[in-house]
Amino acid sequence: MSISRKIVTSLSLLAALTSLNAQNQEEAKELMEKTSRKLQSYESIQADFTFTLINPQENIKDTYEGTLQLSGKQYQLSLMGIIAYCNGETLWSVNPEIKETTVLDPAENELFNPQAIFRLYEKPFRYQMISSSGDKAVIDLFPEEKEESYTKIRLTVLKSKDQIDRVTFYSTDGNQYEIVITRMTTGAPIPSKNFSYDPANYPGFKVYDMR
Repeated sequence: MSISRKIVTSLSLLAALTSLNAQNQEEAKELMEKTSRKLQSYESIQADFTFTLINPQENIKDTYEGTLQLSGKQYQLSLMGIIAYCNGETLWSVNPEIKETTVLDPAENELFNPQAIFRLYEKPFRYQMISSSGDKAVIDLFPEEKEESYTKIRLTVLKSKDQIDRVTFYSTDGNQYEIVITRMTTGAPIPSKNFSYDPANYPGFKVYDMR
């Protein structure tokens, strides 16, 4: 093969690979956006999940069970002994072990907010479809903003339901944080009292207002 033909062939292969990569990214992004829109369309979400902290260097793998009730901007989140109540305007973080309640501004504490996962597609990411077999698709999201505390997010999506099955955050410190949805129901009414802190349920608790 002549040098000129080799160059043409190489350029053709490069163009084909670039096109496939672009299609791969677009497919992954479309699935992520579709899933996020579906999740945000529900009037309510109730879920059980596991949260696993993984540190490969230290051979650590600790798993905790959690529960979530979500309706719009309101939620109740229970995980690792902490109960978070948010009525959309105020966030209460309750620690029954030390009998303390901390009052926070939800806008400044997005870490607690489960809606942040559903709005991931709104951030600038580079998408990559890792696999799509049967009902499950695995998508990697790489942040384009360097100041993020993670290097990658891996999502497993149930395509038939447009539902997130698993999320893994790869932190810049080497830790991995994995969330696996074990049960999820949607649309069932949730009493508004479930999203607000009731002092009567926590007698003797010290309250610290950090707003």
